[in-house]
Amino acid sequence: MPAQPRQDELERLLRGVPFFRDLTALDAARLVGALEEVRYPAGAVVAEEGAAGDALYLLAEGEVEISVRGPDGELSLRRVSAPAHFGELGMLLSRRTASSRAATDAILWRLPRRRFEQLVRDRPDVGLTVAAALAEDLDRRSREFIGAPEPAPGVRPMTIERETRGVSMRRRLISAAIVAAIPLVLWNVAPPEGLSATGWRIAILLAAAAVAWLLEPIPDFAVAMLLAATWTATALVPLATAFGGFATSSWLLSLGALTLAAAMAQTGLVFRGALLMLRTFPPTPAGQVLALLVGGLVLTPLVPQSVARVAAIAPLTNELAQSLGYPPRSRGSAAIAFAGLAGYWFFSSIFLTGLATNFFLVQLLPAAERARFSWLAWLGAAAPAGIVCLGGAAAAIFILFPPERAQRGIAEVVARQQRVLGPLTRREGITLLAGIVLLAGLLQPFISLDPAWWGVVALCIVMLGVLDRERFRTSVDWGFLVLFGALLGSGEVARVGGLHTWLADRLVSTTSLVHEPMVLVAFLALLTAASRIALPSRPAMLLLMLATVPTAPALGISPWVAGITVLLMANGWVLPYQGLEYLVARDATRGEAFSDRQGTIFGAALAITRFVAILVSLPYWRMLGLI
Repeated sequence: MPAQPRQDELERLLRGVPFFRDLTALDAARLVGALEEVRYPAGAVVAEEGAAGDALYLLAEGEVEISVRGPDGELSLRRVSAPAHFGELGMLLSRRTASSRAATDAILWRLPRRRFEQLVRDRPDVGLTVAAALAEDLDRRSREFIGAPEPAPGVRPMTIERETRGVSMRRRLISAAIVAAIPLVLWNVAPPEGLSATGWRIAILLAAAAVAWLLEPIPDFAVAMLLAATWTATALVPLATAFGGFATSSWLLSLGALTLAAAMAQTGLVFRGALLMLRTFPPTPAGQVLALLVGGLVLTPLVPQSVARVAAIAPLTNELAQSLGYPPRSRGSAAIAFAGLAGYWFFSSIFLTGLATNFFLVQLLPAAERARFSWLAWLGAAAPAGIVCLGGAAAAIFILFPPERAQRGIAEVVARQQRVLGPLTRREGITLLAGIVLLAGLLQPFISLDPAWWGVVALCIVMLGVLDRERFRTSVDWGFLVLFGALLGSGEVARVGGLHTWLADRLVSTTSLVHEPMVLVAFLALLTAASRIALPSRPAMLLLMLATVPTAPALGISPWVAGITVLLMANGWVLPYQGLEYLVARDATRGEAFSDRQGTIFGAALAITRFVAILVSLPYWRMLGLI
């Protein structure tokens, strides 16, 4: 073999290591660049037992003797011949468990431990592959030692399944072409009467974005950024107007709130709170259903990200159902799972800090309305809907999935988990403090500060000792924040183009025969539910609020009422693909807790519950002067 092996030979040597076999070409190329060539003459020590394990060795040429120290001197374990590798166990333990010596002149390639650690951070599946490879090697050596036969090929080792591409490139390109055709065809068409050319073109691009969110050629946040950039590139609005949402109070408050949510998910504070509620309620299946519903209701305003709450509670509900002896997808298992899902998601819009999208509504409100709807005022106006939602969710679970008699006790299961968790950790305490500061800052009437200030303070507290730079980068929902910021500026864009005024005039003329605003609110609720057949939840909420909140006063409806109606009706599912939180819960329980048929029935029941909640709230909103 030449002194400098050809690049393809070096790659083959690298892929000879079991846990590097399935690396992407990019990862393999990076590792090849980190390899250091070392040469040893026969008899030279490569690594000494007990020394620091700072590298993995790839043997390109020659032989290496592996030995350990024994009472009678060096004991040879095995001889490694090229091509091969050794030193992985010492690298993982940070100390050499055996000595290695060149039996012949040898050429090795050394992979530094720090580079391997970086790979594992970037590719967590490599760590699991290493564990599987070491277990297989240990099994093989044990069988060789006692003379046992090799096992027959069977189940593949544990792996992390890679996410498959849901949409083919061809379909993406076709979808992109359809989206691009909308402004190309309509751009020079005369605008409708009463709407300026600028407003018409702003509306055209919004329509194209809505189709893009339906067909999904690119992720939703990329569509929003492209929409704002196109408004600027076509000279419809200035750059500062199109992207002004990123400089708003609502966006900064959302950043702080989502950082807090990430910290709560990372520290396990949501899990601890859920266990506390389970311990508080009666140790019966019905009591635990109520514990999950009420526990989610209590934690919702503290964790302003429904996906994070559901992701934290779903595994717990599955473990709880299994501990109680419920078979997979049984009534009892589904009741526990749906109680966790509903409790930790269903009340997201009842509290101002229950969902980051709520801040979009706040940003769209006129200044006087924005000042009126503080945290407590929001809760006060939404309270009747929240009460109906709580009662409706409980009724849906007990009627559709009456909890079965548990085969084992509940109290001891929860108590055992609490004992393992131990007392509140420092990181949990810091996170709890950040949540209290954010909530207290929004509630207190004494210090007149923009709400964004409290979001930034909560973020800084969390960054003191809970999230580091890497976790801040990977744990916060940046996709939503980009989508949110890009669309926050769309309200001002529509105002500049006169779109709000034009829409208000058209809505007034269209609904002139309907003289009762409460009927219009009910119609808006049904329209929002229908829109979810085509649009994902987040774009549906944002687009419908953008269209209805500024125009609601012309119909005798408070902008807040229009917005909360959209928030309540858009954030749900009937068909499984419609609900992001539903999919998170299903995946987190590996499809064992409930079936899609059960999920469809439960989703429909919750949609009806929310519609009833809006109808029940209408007289109350009229009493408050909101209708």
